[in-house]
Amino acid sequence: MNIDLSREEYELLVEMIYTADYVYCAYLSERDQSREKYHLLQQKIMSYANQFKKGNLVEWDEESKQFMPSKDFAEKAPSVQFIEDFEINTFWEQLIDRLAIRDLFNHYGEDVVSQMDEKEFFLKRSQFREKYEEEFEKNGLQNIFFSGVMK
Repeated sequence: MNIDLSREEYELLVEMIYTADYVYCAYLSERDQSREKYHLLQQKIMSYANQFKKGNLVEWDEESKQFMPSKDFAEKAPSVQFIEDFEINTFWEQLIDRLAIRDLFNHYGEDVVSQMDEKEFFLKRSQFREKYEEEFEKNGLQNIFFSGVMK
């Protein structure tokens, strides 16, 4: 099977792969074999950059013997902003959700929470979430303190 892509579509595909690769690998300290198939496909697609006259998107890294996003691409690709927005939103959502669940368990106890049906759990959790959403929207992290840590 062949897929015909325009130059613009190829560039968009490289951006999408760059974003996906970030999600797969950003926080890994070493290559994970379970993710190798994604890396191989990324390499295959990036290897076509010159054929699409998009060589400015990638560069060959002699040391690692693989294609890498070019420095210019990695700094200016629209997907860089998408990744940043995603990380910021994920941070706040995770923080709010984990604090709300912690408070839910502290308030009702594990036995009561484990007996809640899904609807009740989400309703009660949302009550705790709301107070954190309001607090963080108003003050960000300004009012977060931990006992035993510098104040």
